[in-house]
Amino acid sequence: MLKRFAILFSLILIVGFVEFAPALSTANGCSVSTMPSGGLEPINVSVSCETTTEGSQESEESGSSSDGSTGCFKNDGTEVDCWFMGFWWSSTFDLYCQVGNYLPDNPLWDKYRDADGNPTGTLYQCLVNLNDLFNTFIRWSSDPPVTPVIPGTDPETLVRQAVVNLGLHPPEAGVSAYIYPGYEDWGLTWWVGAPMWLWTDADDDLQWGTHQLTDTDGGLTVDATVTSTSITFDPGNGDTPVTCDTAGTPRPWNPNAPLAQHSPSGCDYTYMDTNTLGDKNSRFTVTASVTWTVTWSSSDGQYGTFTSTTQSSDNPAIHVGELRTVLVPPK
Repeated sequence: MLKRFAILFSLILIVGFVEFAPALSTANGCSVSTMPSGGLEPINVSVSCETTTEGSQESEESGSSSDGSTGCFKNDGTEVDCWFMGFWWSSTFDLYCQVGNYLPDNPLWDKYRDADGNPTGTLYQCLVNLNDLFNTFIRWSSDPPVTPVIPGTDPETLVRQAVVNLGLHPPEAGVSAYIYPGYEDWGLTWWVGAPMWLWTDADDDLQWGTHQLTDTDGGLTVDATVTSTSITFDPGNGDTPVTCDTAGTPRPWNPNAPLAQHSPSGCDYTYMDTNTLGDKNSRFTVTASVTWTVTWSSSDGQYGTFTSTTQSSDNPAIHVGELRTVLVPPK
């Protein structure tokens, strides 16, 4: 088990180096800067610490089983934490390791190139604790790079957060009700018995559209497709809401258009009752909600589907009146 240490100095061990590797973060304000050597020798290490902490290091990312064991062991059978800082326990090397992201022209690859000079396998940075000083060794494997998933990383939670970060917009509840010239004080008006077209803004793909998402956390990568699959309009009069599998069709204001015409997309609603006659404040408020279907898969083989909804916020209030036919005798 790796232990925290109490040191108030900086120590640099120089064995020979090619180039600086990325700095490694440690607990309690300690930092480890590494300078890789040319083969499987120790990498030179500079360690700086300014705090004193007793006890053993226990990473919040360490795995555990229901019986309290971590499930990670040294070759001699000693149990260890599965994770230490950004390093995981490698049973292959019997060390804490992480993938070394070295460029193809790095001399560290010189011993591990194919006939065409391309790097083969994977270089790892592995930690050892020598007298409370962290030394980093380069280790090579012929296998592709592997980064274990940090225990406790839930792929669906990662996907749901990615959907939140996408920032879907509230749908706009579009209606074919009009503000009639000369009757502006009545606001949006529609007529009983006439199909009122319904829609949302399909030009805004965050209201209605499809999105591809990818996110990575703790060695786990998730891919997701987010698609708007239906929109539901509540007419506001207590009737059953209308659900459409398209974004609907906008209907621009046209006083000469036949009121009995249905929406070509089939997304419309017909009021059968008027508001209180003569009361301009008696209105029905139309609301809309879009259902988004999220289909996802993760690099550890898991997959699934769930739905999310977005609700309209700026909702039209409509006064539904009645048109009456008056027969006028011919002159």
